[in-house]
Amino acid sequence: MAQQKPHVVLVPFPAHGHVAPHVQLARALHVRGVHATLVHNELHHRRLLRAATAAAPDEAFAVEVIPDGLSLDDPPRTLRAYHEAMERNCLEPFKALLRDLLLGTSRPGVPLVSCVVADTPMPLAAMAAREVGVPDVQFFTASAAGLMGYLQFQELLAREIVPLNPAYETDGSLDAPLDWVPGMKGALRLRDMPTFCRATDADDDWLLHFHVHQMKTAAASKAVILNTLYDMEKDVVDALAPLLPPIYTVGPLASVVHGGGGSSSGPAGGPTTTMVGVLQEDKECMAWLDGKAACSVVYFSVGSHASMGDAQLKEIASGLARCGSPYLWVLRPEMDAEVEVGKDGLVVPWCPLEAVLNHPAVGLFVTHCCWNSILESVVAGVPVLGCPVLSEQTTNCRQVCMAWGIGGELPQGAGSDEIVALMREMMTGRKGKDAREKTLQYVEVMDTQKKIKTYWPGKAALNDSTYGELETKVKALVKTKVDVDSSKLIPVVSFLNLSSSFLYPCGYYENYVARSMMCMQIWCTKSVLYVSY
Repeated sequence: MAQQKPHVVLVPFPAHGHVAPHVQLARALHVRGVHATLVHNELHHRRLLRAATAAAPDEAFAVEVIPDGLSLDDPPRTLRAYHEAMERNCLEPFKALLRDLLLGTSRPGVPLVSCVVADTPMPLAAMAAREVGVPDVQFFTASAAGLMGYLQFQELLAREIVPLNPAYETDGSLDAPLDWVPGMKGALRLRDMPTFCRATDADDDWLLHFHVHQMKTAAASKAVILNTLYDMEKDVVDALAPLLPPIYTVGPLASVVHGGGGSSSGPAGGPTTTMVGVLQEDKECMAWLDGKAACSVVYFSVGSHASMGDAQLKEIASGLARCGSPYLWVLRPEMDAEVEVGKDGLVVPWCPLEAVLNHPAVGLFVTHCCWNSILESVVAGVPVLGCPVLSEQTTNCRQVCMAWGIGGELPQGAGSDEIVALMREMMTGRKGKDAREKTLQYVEVMDTQKKIKTYWPGKAALNDSTYGELETKVKALVKTKVDVDSSKLIPVVSFLNLSSSFLYPCGYYENYVARSMMCMQIWCTKSVLYVSY
């Protein structure tokens, strides 16, 4: 009986908001002794190469690139076209990669693949894993509340709430109460659900049915990973438990692994790179922030994909200029807006989100409420003002206001006067003070559960640990069981417990960890799952 490292293959959807948490998870697994491989489709990898000024190697994970038949000069114009192209062109190459990693024929020194961590919007990855005989685990990179929202799409159809009347935006349909959704405190409305449920023709709405398909795929996986702070989403996570395979909360990953590697040599198996985003960052904004007082700056960004109309952008520009605070506004080039910049404002095409939020000058984050942005803001202790645009951003914004208490909402179509009033209230008013205090409470939770000490070679310690007994338990579960004679016995989810358990102290949510511990020793012979308690 020989031993080998667990080998996890991670397959993110090719967008910054999905790739970033997969990179963070790969790094968190790496420091626990897991070999990680990140898989990109060819188009996204080319975009990363084009955007990067230097491809710095990352010791935490290998990178594999699979062909997708897509052109950098003429990429798909819609989400549907992109997904259909990947399903058509990537499935067979990915299955071939998995077979190679399963047999270990062409990559000397690379451990045999243990399981696939599939991004939920990439059901083709789970499909390929199941066909090849490799266990698959779902990584839902959005909030637990967002996942609960998507799980209700089938119920919305069954209750005939969807499809909607074509006039749903004005006829009051979006205010319909949904008091049956588990785990969601307070009055939940249809408008708080992920926007992809807003179908007027249920038979011909690709987005609606694609998300129903994603949830069915997730329900058939071996486990589900959530990048969330359990203390913040406890009610929803607990409500998800009977609806899905075992759930592991492993976040916020942004608080666990920051920064990249520094070694010139990564794991065997392919080239590595720390590149995550395809947009060039304007780092001069950091020098601008250095000249501002603590908690004085409004930071406004709607991410890498969301957009707003010209009229709305002009109202925002006027509101920012008159809010009474210096502001940093990310206005991407493709938004093509001609706006006036106030005397104490700075407009940039893109900037380093993590660095900006952690700068002491930033006092408020106005965001579209994508989950990565909210998590980064919570980790930095900065309250948020949400202006959701699409997908589960609406659900996140509702939770920001009603469940987590870390901010407020900037309504769609708000005029400049309303924008001024809301920003002033969040910067200097009672609501802003309460939101900051609540955000800092979550920071304290993360501080009290400081993670197991992890190092990058040549770097300072990432995290300090006060754990003793838990550290010992985690290390005991790292042991890998591989039958050399039959090559059948492969670890499946023990690595999940490495990440989920070391991220949280047993004392903080004792019962939850106790339940998780029961699933720690999970092994798989091809497609058959065995659990030992």
